[in-house]
Amino acid sequence: MNHKERMLAALKCQPVDRIPHGEQMLHDILIQKILKVKMPKAEENALVRWMTEELSDFQFDCHKKAREFLGFDFIHVFPREPWIKIDESKEGYPIYRDIWGMEAISTPFTYEILKKPVEKPGDLKTHQFPTIDEFKYDNLHKWVQKSDFFVVVQIETGFFKINQFMGFNNYMFYLYEHRKELLDFTARFFDHVFNLAKKVIQEGADCIWLSNDFAYNTGPFMSPKDLWEMDFSFMKDVVRKIHDLGKPVVLHGCGNQNYTLDMLLDCEIDGLHSLQPTAGNDICQIKEKCGDRLCLIGNIDISELLPFGSPYDVDQAIQDLVEKVGKKNGLVIATCNLLDMDIPIENAITMHFAVDKYSARYL
Repeated sequence: MNHKERMLAALKCQPVDRIPHGEQMLHDILIQKILKVKMPKAEENALVRWMTEELSDFQFDCHKKAREFLGFDFIHVFPREPWIKIDESKEGYPIYRDIWGMEAISTPFTYEILKKPVEKPGDLKTHQFPTIDEFKYDNLHKWVQKSDFFVVVQIETGFFKINQFMGFNNYMFYLYEHRKELLDFTARFFDHVFNLAKKVIQEGADCIWLSNDFAYNTGPFMSPKDLWEMDFSFMKDVVRKIHDLGKPVVLHGCGNQNYTLDMLLDCEIDGLHSLQPTAGNDICQIKEKCGDRLCLIGNIDISELLPFGSPYDVDQAIQDLVEKVGKKNGLVIATCNLLDMDIPIENAITMHFAVDKYSARYL
């Protein structure tokens, strides 16, 4: 199987020749250690750059080589959102305005929104989302044209993105005091999400990766009833339309996903990430419940195991996951977020090499 065949089979919960694996992002500092090269701006906010800046030929080549070395099957990219620098903080950090109308300060480790585009209830009706042409697709084109990876494209959606437009407190206020206006705003936003998904599929995406952090470590931010009406019911329609275009859909959601699992199955997504183990997600129980209705993606802990465990600890965790879940089909191994700069390079390498080692033993 090649990368694309392997990922598609896993997402359909069909047999694979080995368990596919990859990451949402691989930090430049880890790439430097793998390749022994100097990456430009490696100390800056890697996620912000991955979302907003065009990859140079050198950066692309380094990212590609590092992923090939680790044996990745998929590449995770964004429709690029160019930022305009409008100021600097007193500490010298850049302040940007993005295409959504938000103003934010970016530091090497944080991203803080300073000004939100929806400041009062009336803005819910008048705010205009960016056009599809305001996004850039150059990084997507590079991966489609110059690699054989399965290309997943992330589109931020649902509660996670919508509450950024107004802030969490205002979202909850509008939910109860301006519900109709918030519903209309949400409907317009999900129209935008589908139009963007359709565009990136036209540009070569193999899969749409919807990103929506809708839960704490103990459960969802709002009641399941409200979450369905204000979010998942719209997502279900978008998933159906993407399926009609012939592409699978993965949903990323941090936090505890147990209380919303039945609703997510009803939305007919193909894969679920991140299955964060420290948030009460037991991947074995979830696989038992979902069977071949849902491919499970992620689950490798980045809060304790990868940054503080030994390579042996990491190796054994992968063996356990492959043995207990991998033999049942419908598994893609990844961290529960990303391979960040605080993870020892030996643990990152051990993790991904172990997937192939134990796939050969147990499949």
